[in-house]
Amino acid sequence: MKAKLVLILFVLQFLFFLKVEACTTFVLKDSSQIVFGRNFDFNVGSGFVVNNPKGISKYALVSNEDNVMRWTSKFGSVTFNQFGREFPYEGMNEKGLVVALMILSKTKYPEIDNRKATSPLQWIQYQLDVASTVDEVIASDSFLRISKELPIGIHFLVCDASGKAATIEFVEGKMIYHVDKQLPIPLLTNNTYDESISYLRQFDIMGGEKPVQWNNFYDIDWKQDVTLSVNQLFAVAAKKLNKPNGSLNLVGKAFDVLQAVTVNDHTQWSVVFDISNKKIYFKNAKREETINLNFTDFDFESNGEVEILDIQSATSVNTMSQLKLYTPEINREYIFNAFKPLTDSGFFPVQIPDAVIEAYTQFPGTLTYTDYYPSSK
Repeated sequence: MKAKLVLILFVLQFLFFLKVEACTTFVLKDSSQIVFGRNFDFNVGSGFVVNNPKGISKYALVSNEDNVMRWTSKFGSVTFNQFGREFPYEGMNEKGLVVALMILSKTKYPEIDNRKATSPLQWIQYQLDVASTVDEVIASDSFLRISKELPIGIHFLVCDASGKAATIEFVEGKMIYHVDKQLPIPLLTNNTYDESISYLRQFDIMGGEKPVQWNNFYDIDWKQDVTLSVNQLFAVAAKKLNKPNGSLNLVGKAFDVLQAVTVNDHTQWSVVFDISNKKIYFKNAKREETINLNFTDFDFESNGEVEILDIQSATSVNTMSQLKLYTPEINREYIFNAFKPLTDSGFFPVQIPDAVIEAYTQFPGTLTYTDYYPSSK
């Protein structure tokens, strides 16, 4: 296993050099509802939705450290994954906590200390497994850190069932977060929140003189100026969030905002988490229909079945009947489909070793089921 983890590190280090795409996340709320919107923009579109049961003993897949985090999932969750089960990009748990990531090249994770270590994507799964509030997520920094062995810089937007939201970033080795009055607009793209807000202050939406221009993000050239592009994305999303809903309900308004910041063929899926009603709505890359998922339709007990739904082939008709039982073979297929385009396109200069794919494939099978849900610390 140790040798396989070294191979994983070898391959994942190349992710640092991937072309930057521009994801968007935000929170919308009114007197009766809270929703969380998210565009996933990336070179690769394969992925699956998975229900993650509670009562599973887990550990962090970190190769160069011994003091890794171990925990037992207290809450079930539904996540959107690409590089295998247990490594989500975003999701919501039974308590209504939502966590989503975006690339942030300015990220610098903490140095090794006496806290437990986890990998970047497993940080998301950990929070969904054990936390129910934004405050709990922030407090985990006292005993949990993201290992710096993987140079994949990401930051997070988090929201809970009370409507409290937070941005979480790791800058110069420390967690930086914004909540309450420090978070005037619960919105995040691919720049730090401070720099995004600073850019926005020149526009009329925050007291400046300039109007926000409605850019056509379908044709934007990200190679020209990535920082400027993601700042413009932030400004347009902020402007859309500030507009009256009109005849749209809150879920419809969220999709309207996501449509405004859709990027050419790089927006692989768009998700709206209805936190108040424990429902998930998403559109795949075809963007032809909205697929609905209800938390009450999933079994999160530890003896329940783990099911997956293919994001790109899912349809809105009898969606739950399209779910398949999770198997290592299915996991392997998705991992392969995520890695292969990155190799074929030249982002990875070498072929992905079979041992790497197999390590990701078999990892969920190394986890054990329990009949109780102890403290995560």
